[in-house]
Amino acid sequence: MAKKVVIVDEELTPTVLATKKVKRGSMIWLIIIFAAFIVAAIYLPEITAYVNERFNLGIEIPEEITSNNNDNQEDDEEEAEELQKYQLTNELSFTVDDLTLSNFIVANNKISFNIKNNSTENIDLSQKNYYLNLYNTDTEGNDTLLFRIKVSDNIISANNKINLSYDVTTMEISEVAFLEITQEEIPAYVVSTDDSGNGVMRCLKGYETVTYSFNDNQVNTILDNYTIPLTDANINVYQSTYQVLASTYNNISGITSNVSTDETNLYFITNINLRTIIENTFNNEIYYPLNTDAKIIKFELEAQGFTCE
Repeated sequence: MAKKVVIVDEELTPTVLATKKVKRGSMIWLIIIFAAFIVAAIYLPEITAYVNERFNLGIEIPEEITSNNNDNQEDDEEEAEELQKYQLTNELSFTVDDLTLSNFIVANNKISFNIKNNSTENIDLSQKNYYLNLYNTDTEGNDTLLFRIKVSDNIISANNKINLSYDVTTMEISEVAFLEITQEEIPAYVVSTDDSGNGVMRCLKGYETVTYSFNDNQVNTILDNYTIPLTDANINVYQSTYQVLASTYNNISGITSNVSTDETNLYFITNINLRTIIENTFNNEIYYPLNTDAKIIKFELEAQGFTCE
């Protein structure tokens, strides 16, 4: 007699045959090995070259493998190309961009030279960032940067030249260089601040002291103070000039300016609130727009002969 087969409609229950625990340490080692493999693959040409040279194996490394790795190195070398310097002589003449500098004369604590515009368009130097670097060369041929001069505030018409003259503090100038330095290339400088991020920087030159106030390293006010002794031979010229300037400045929103005297000095003081002043309402190359970074002000004023602290 055939046996009856009874089918029971029940859900199957999974059966666990074995359990394997994955240790945390194993995963870490797996990650380390994988990372090492990637590093080895990236630097394989350098590793091969080193081993080949170290043990003299005579392995030939295809040029195409190493060329890509050398590209970045060559780019860095091009970027680090040495600045062109010129020995300062009476016959010196050289060209940078569309400008030719010549007829250098150092005398009476001044350096003067000509700049010729070789292009067919006017060049406004105030819209550029050109600097003249002055160097002293010692007996061993080492150059020391004495100071730099910002060449600005002049317009050179097409195919014409101008003569410029700047004060220098030393006559021991051996070489010069002329270059454009963008704001991105200026070294970083951070003003000392209080807990609220407020700080000041004072820049001095002759009779003038300019105090810049900053918040988070960005300028917001300027105090310009001239103190001229009454014994100065040009005191009358100073006084009349400053009175005209004070009258002009006081008509500009955000500026207060006045001229006064005491028994010993003439004072010309100008306060500028950059938060309320309308930009480009007057032209003074040491009065910067609101939120100008401290590094730019310090770098450019020191290139104009100021000492900033």
